[in-house]
Amino acid sequence: MKMFLRSVIIAIIICYAFPSLAQKSAPKGKVKAGYDVIHPFKNGRAKVEKDKKQGFIHPDGEEFVPCKYDNIYPWEKGRAKVEIAGKYGYINEAGEEFIPVKYDYIGPFKNGLALVAVGGRRGLINEEGAEVVTLDAN
Repeated sequence: MKMFLRSVIIAIIICYAFPSLAQKSAPKGKVKAGYDVIHPFKNGRAKVEKDKKQGFIHPDGEEFVPCKYDNIYPWEKGRAKVEIAGKYGYINEAGEEFIPVKYDYIGPFKNGLALVAVGGRRGLINEEGAEVVTLDAN
């Protein structure tokens, strides 16, 4: 009987503890209405969705990445890969496109460089977005 009672008490504590933890991580009453989805805040920002487009907001509700992207990939080293209509680019933590959304493909950065492609032509860009090997003509 002691074991059953202990299990019930632990279950009650867990049920009440987790919702209160989730409430502490979300801003209260600061996020502007109008989003279809607001994902949980992580590292001071939350992905938001409006009309099937994605963007990001700060905890104060400020939209620093507008909801214009079809997809925003996970943040890595202060940048996130973005997609619009099958074209790719990168944004920085301020929400600025520092690599324009114009590439058909952008590979992962390795040793500071990433393979890019446009219309079957390939080249390399550095982490600032400069084409260090211009797109070849095939």
